[in-house]
Amino acid sequence: MEPLRLHLITLALFFLGCSSTHAQQQTLSWNWTNTVCGDMLNCNTGCSACNQPAGFLPNFYGVNAAWLGLSTCPQPTTTGDNAVFSEGWTSAPNPMKMVMIGGIAAGPMTLDSIVIRHHSADQGPTWLRVSLKRDLSRPAVVVHEGPITEQLTSLVLSDLGILEIPEGYTAAGFQLRLQAFGSDGGAWVLDAVRVTASPSAPGISTGLTELSGKPSGRTEPVYDVLGRPAGDLSGLGISRTGKRRIVVE
Repeated sequence: MEPLRLHLITLALFFLGCSSTHAQQQTLSWNWTNTVCGDMLNCNTGCSACNQPAGFLPNFYGVNAAWLGLSTCPQPTTTGDNAVFSEGWTSAPNPMKMVMIGGIAAGPMTLDSIVIRHHSADQGPTWLRVSLKRDLSRPAVVVHEGPITEQLTSLVLSDLGILEIPEGYTAAGFQLRLQAFGSDGGAWVLDAVRVTASPSAPGISTGLTELSGKPSGRTEPVYDVLGRPAGDLSGLGISRTGKRRIVVE
């Protein structure tokens, strides 16, 4: 009976740990609902939508979405909820055209997942590039590039590493850069963005895994997770600091 009792105790502790982890998870959501707020998106042919993230957490909070070089128009999806139709994209990624979404954390946090609900409309953009800053003092790193369909789909990115407080800063933070491309016409439709994170113990590092292979037929620069050119080699390595390093090719 003793081995069975120890097994049950181990299982109980495991599920308790899982429950504690989920309880600590915090989520920021950009849904563009009809709620009145301090930053509204408006257009003559659509609706008005709040451009701020839902809710406010004292130690993890988001900022207004920034639509750079684009025209936007919220359109209803369900009662009280909208998706933002954005126009003005180009055939190739343009550094002057993007959607920027960011947040601030009071301390180190692990980025558990990022979910992006989107689709293309009226022969709009066919590719989406997602770049991420986990350290606001460093350049953004491309973490996904893949096709956009005409059907509403959810892109799920996970195991995105830790938001750490840079030297000289008082808080950690992240910045997402969303760039649609592949067409000069039509619209890219962004329905929602959800970012989930949980507190991270100091000194514990997690890697940033490859989320999507480099599309065939496209030539892209190769970087490691710190945004440095990685040459022609790929794989898992250990840096001088002892942290894991994965080269995305």
